[in-house]
Amino acid sequence: MTSEKDMVLEELAQAGTVPEITPALIQLDEYRVTTESKLHEEEFLLSIKGMPCFPRGDLSTITGQAKSGKTSLIVQLMACCTMPQGQQCVLNMRRNSTEPLRVMWVDTEQSPQSTLSILKHRVVPMVCADTEKGTFPEELFYVFNIRKADITERYNLLAEGVKAYHPDLIVIDNVRDLTHDINDGQKSQELIEQLMHMASENQCNVTCVIHQNRSNDNRGLRGWLGTEMMNKVFEVFTCQKMHQKEGVRPTFCVEQTMTRKYDIDGTLCYQLDDNGLPVVADERTAHRESAKGRYISRQDTVQKFNREYIIDRPDDATHPWQWNLQKLFADAMGGWEMRNADDLENRARELSNIRQKAYYDKVLEAAINEGIVKRVMDRYGRPVVMAT
Repeated sequence: MTSEKDMVLEELAQAGTVPEITPALIQLDEYRVTTESKLHEEEFLLSIKGMPCFPRGDLSTITGQAKSGKTSLIVQLMACCTMPQGQQCVLNMRRNSTEPLRVMWVDTEQSPQSTLSILKHRVVPMVCADTEKGTFPEELFYVFNIRKADITERYNLLAEGVKAYHPDLIVIDNVRDLTHDINDGQKSQELIEQLMHMASENQCNVTCVIHQNRSNDNRGLRGWLGTEMMNKVFEVFTCQKMHQKEGVRPTFCVEQTMTRKYDIDGTLCYQLDDNGLPVVADERTAHRESAKGRYISRQDTVQKFNREYIIDRPDDATHPWQWNLQKLFADAMGGWEMRNADDLENRARELSNIRQKAYYDKVLEAAINEGIVKRVMDRYGRPVVMAT
């Protein structure tokens, strides 16, 4: 039988070099990816608008300001995962497997009474609409309220629960409550690494809920922990509550603001009925209040972009134009090597005529992915963007 050392020696010989074979080099070879690598296909728990999301073995993130509908989205996720076979859809969300999945919801923010109320009055009616004919599948739900647990114990409690119950989906609400200081770079990195290993080793999806930065116009994830999360997660879903005229039900919107693979077009919009359960809403009903107090449609906010930052592609019928990201962010940086994230956003949106905040976030992510800029934290824990 050929040993790992022999295989490494053979590879090195082919490369024309024979350095010392160390344990670290043998370990590194275990992580090598080649065209012949036999890897399992990515598996996604759900699909939204037909696009795969919430992958096994990876991290997802739900964010938004306070009262923006994050808990409602969690309820929809858990219901979609656990509904009976043949009833796999919730609004625009669909479970990919025919068989129900196991979910673990770890609540660190609310009181136990609130957690119980959400489970009984919002999750149960969605999973088991006809309570006379169906029984709520308690065996698929592992709901824990660990707010009273010491912060130093919370991650270990989570890890023990995952080992014991083998959930397919884990929702941590709120992930910032697993660490003392969300602006401690080292601790934030360690926590995200632990969660990544948890997802990979248990082949489950770990969905982390985290608030946005406090600024109303900043949709960045809070603290250094949020920055580290943006660098590692597979996708981010941002929740927003669109305030309406008096007497009109508010519309909640969910938008995929970052993904590593599958773009979900458009926004998921829903309203809550008299029982607090979500029903699909037309995006055209989602309004925001202008600076002058006038209610305007989301569709009315779309403006023509500044052509100075557009590259035309007349030969490509599918994508007839693209952003000139290099020029846009060079001009927005204004010769500075580093700019406050809010200042950069304001300047870039002013130059480009981008009006929708969520759309700017996607343009920024594209620039980061192309290595034009990178998102970091300054020494005071504030989000900044650097030219590369």
